[in-house]
Amino acid sequence: MNLHMFKKDEVIFRQGDESRTMFEIRSGRVGIYANYRTEKEKQLAVLEPGETFGEMGLIENLPRSASAVALADDTEVEEIGAAEFSDYFEEKPVQVFLLVKQLSHRLRETTKNYEEACRTVSETVEAGQKGEERSRGLKDRLKFFADVYRGFVNGEKAD
Repeated sequence: MNLHMFKKDEVIFRQGDESRTMFEIRSGRVGIYANYRTEKEKQLAVLEPGETFGEMGLIENLPRSASAVALADDTEVEEIGAAEFSDYFEEKPVQVFLLVKQLSHRLRETTKNYEEACRTVSETVEAGQKGEERSRGLKDRLKFFADVYRGFVNGEKAD
């Protein structure tokens, strides 16, 4: 396991990068972003010391689904590679519990966003069938969900 220091606004990894490691925050804060530094940027989470990130890529061996950025000077993270992952589970059961809890929270948020997207599409279709003009709010929500989905599917890299 390696320790790394980052300054505020320094990118730890980018959406679309290969992922063979996860990270545990020792100090500072880390922001997780979809479409970082683009007009479609969305902050997904702000993580504090003790929290982990990057585990999805490590577990699934898929490209990073978001970018991670240091939000404070002297942000220190511990990098945990695939070879150390099993030891991490044995040596840090409390951290593993927090990791599972964090993944559960993320899944719950994703489900909530998915349900909202479905509701928005349904409302838009119903308005169209009635010949009604879609409200600006519906248009904005649909554009937001389309942009996020498009970026995720295309694996767009953000600088």
